[in-house]
Amino acid sequence: MKKKLNMLCSFLLIMIIMVTGGCSGKQAGENSPSSQPQQKKEESGAKITVSPQMIGNENASIELVWQPNPPHSLSDSNPKKLEYLTAKATEWAQAHPDVKIKIMDTTTAITESMAKTLVQASSGQAPDMGAIDSFIFPQFYDYVQPIDDVMQEKGIQIDDFYDFAKGVMKPQDETLGLWYTTDVRVLFYRKDLIPEAPKTWAEVEKIGNDLKAKGMDAFIYTAARDEATVMSSVLPYFWGQGGTLVNDQGLPAFGEGDNRQYLIDQLTFQKKCIDDGITPSRVVGFGTDPDYIPDVAAGQVGMFVAGNYMAGQLSSVIGEDEYNKMWGVAQIPMKDEGSHVTASGGWVSAVFTKDEEKRKLCADFLISMYVDDEGMAGWCKAGGYLPTRESVYDTDDYFNTDEVMQACREELKYAEVRPSVDSYTKISESLQIMLSDVLTGTSSPEEAVDNAFENALKE
Repeated sequence: MKKKLNMLCSFLLIMIIMVTGGCSGKQAGENSPSSQPQQKKEESGAKITVSPQMIGNENASIELVWQPNPPHSLSDSNPKKLEYLTAKATEWAQAHPDVKIKIMDTTTAITESMAKTLVQASSGQAPDMGAIDSFIFPQFYDYVQPIDDVMQEKGIQIDDFYDFAKGVMKPQDETLGLWYTTDVRVLFYRKDLIPEAPKTWAEVEKIGNDLKAKGMDAFIYTAARDEATVMSSVLPYFWGQGGTLVNDQGLPAFGEGDNRQYLIDQLTFQKKCIDDGITPSRVVGFGTDPDYIPDVAAGQVGMFVAGNYMAGQLSSVIGEDEYNKMWGVAQIPMKDEGSHVTASGGWVSAVFTKDEEKRKLCADFLISMYVDDEGMAGWCKAGGYLPTRESVYDTDDYFNTDEVMQACREELKYAEVRPSVDSYTKISESLQIMLSDVLTGTSSPEEAVDNAFENALKE
């Protein structure tokens, strides 16, 4: 009991450094207005309402309470997402006229929302179903209900999900959540200037020097003190060398043994790119991927590491035709050829209610909205997300023909996720400072790694 209380207290801080660059919580241009026009339809004598506040027949005898992630709900203003969600919610409600779903408002601030939901769950006050940031979903294992039976009825196989998602959804013998949307970190490169994307750090330096000679910023990324920096600019390189952040007890281990040398080697590479002019020093001011869209749109950048969602954002700025002509997507370069690791985030839907009838209805609703063949393809296309079920990339025309989607499909096979441990908050903070100190010349790679490890170990 004491351990659980400590975990709950720790968690109130665990998401403070999280941003959407790590977790796909909110995309550019997404807003959450307090209200949207209601849609009402008559079928079989039941009045169906679909609005940001309620879905279904207001006179229904069964009431479910749903707490979605606001950018993934009927509160969002993105027309494509709203159109899709409205149609799917209406379809489900018409098929279940004896059910109404009340939608619980929550903030778009992931830290606050997830902390509140965990406290509610631990006290038995959670909504019947809700969306949980995938990074901290393991914190909810004790409070969510298994859904294997409904998945089987709906024809959803756990083995269809990518490995990184399966391990979180089904930690042991039962499936406890539905990882319904994700992202992945990749290398964007100017395919009109670079015939073949670099796979190693040495190749980045070679290509970078050629681009620098043309007056370009060859290689940029996030390096400010932000979680996006850890996701894109630290963890892939570290994991790609075989590094591990924590030990079996969940305590920091990145500054010990081989792990220490892995970090030193990657920091040495990143600092050399700064010193040689391949990477501009201003990257220490980039906290999220969109921060450098102006630089990229100006045509002065040759390569950058970012989440896959930057394809859509950049395309909307420079135009789809121009984007397709200029930019390609590839794996993040590793120290040695043959290594291949990237990082992913995303969201998981889960059922909290222990009422058997409501449990099945909740799982059925979530699968229909986001997870079955039609739901996952429709939802991810509408929102610009990546499917977590690999078969969707085969069965849907968009996902099996789009160049970026096919490249991301491959990268997801190599994705790893951050450890959901209490110590990660301090680890991430320490790694952010570590990279910043090296790139600004405040510390050597060796000093920075040792300082980061010492800081992460502090209570």
